[in-house]
Amino acid sequence: MENKKITYVFISGRKKRLLNNQEKFAKEFFYGFDYFNNNYDTKLIEFKDNSSIFTPLYKLLNKLSDLPIYGNLLVNKENYKLLKNTDELILTNQKTAFTILPLLLIVKIRKKVNAHVFIMGLFGKQMKYKIKSFFRNIFIYILILSSKKLIFLGKGEFDFATNKYKNFKHKFELLPFSVDLEFWKPKKVTAPTSEILFIGNDGMRDYEFLDRLTNKLTEYNFKIVSTKVVNNSVNKNVEYFNGSWDSSKYSDTFIHDLYKSASLTILPIKNTLQPSGQSVALQSIACGTPVLITKTDGFWDPEVFKDEENIFFMDSNNLTDWSQRIVELLNSPDKLLKVASNGIETMKKNYDLDVFHKKVERLIIN
Repeated sequence: MENKKITYVFISGRKKRLLNNQEKFAKEFFYGFDYFNNNYDTKLIEFKDNSSIFTPLYKLLNKLSDLPIYGNLLVNKENYKLLKNTDELILTNQKTAFTILPLLLIVKIRKKVNAHVFIMGLFGKQMKYKIKSFFRNIFIYILILSSKKLIFLGKGEFDFATNKYKNFKHKFELLPFSVDLEFWKPKKVTAPTSEILFIGNDGMRDYEFLDRLTNKLTEYNFKIVSTKVVNNSVNKNVEYFNGSWDSSKYSDTFIHDLYKSASLTILPIKNTLQPSGQSVALQSIACGTPVLITKTDGFWDPEVFKDEENIFFMDSNNLTDWSQRIVELLNSPDKLLKVASNGIETMKKNYDLDVFHKKVERLIIN
């Protein structure tokens, strides 16, 4: 088994962290790369712009399907040679999967390569135009047929996919995301402050709602880490940090300190099958900072998380409801402490990264 040759494909940000030996970082966004690298012959590929004569074609396919097909970022001779010597290909989201798909199809003509794709938000999107829906469905079918496993990080999207694609459900696996508990260690228990934290850049965060919320709750201090926040006002109670994980602008240690200083992490989410807010919520809960989040169709583990037990749920993004709930929570230190303590225990029991790595190994090496 140890002779298996494994290749991971990422968007960006991993090589930089691995090369920086002096900086500590959390390991969850490597999806087991470090674990496999210690036990197998493992390589890593990241996006790199290589414009070619096919670039206009990739742009056309992207436009026709509304899928992330950016072949110019991965399709090149160097990666072709690497895939030819790969047994197990781990694609860490659908963006990497569709981007490398043309190269994978070419390689699979001559060699067996098992592709495993982590899924987060691919399914359930409603298309406005039939032509886009047509091409999108074709490419999704091609991806499913070309893959050995599709690994879903959220139960909502997993249930949807297994219902819609019953003939392929043997290829679908549910494996909720986990975080590095050795890094995201709980803070010391302190009295609640007026500090509220928001982190996120994915398209299903409700940024406009967040802006209205900060305008309404001027008596509280908000810290926001995002590149996509709508900042229509100059609020003295809001401190913005313009950055994302991939850019490595802010270290994981810096983010950990933000969790420790906040009394509440908020995640207003638009309704979606995507497990939006998953990583931030789990990191925050592991650090001992309770989370207030919209309970969407794509919430990743509704059987484990219960309102006012180890998390706080909102049914929708209603400004009055959110404002009242935040005020109530920040004036209820005992409730915050109970949910924080329960949340830490939930993380230890269900979301240990070492367990996640071994489950990934069992799925891929069999």
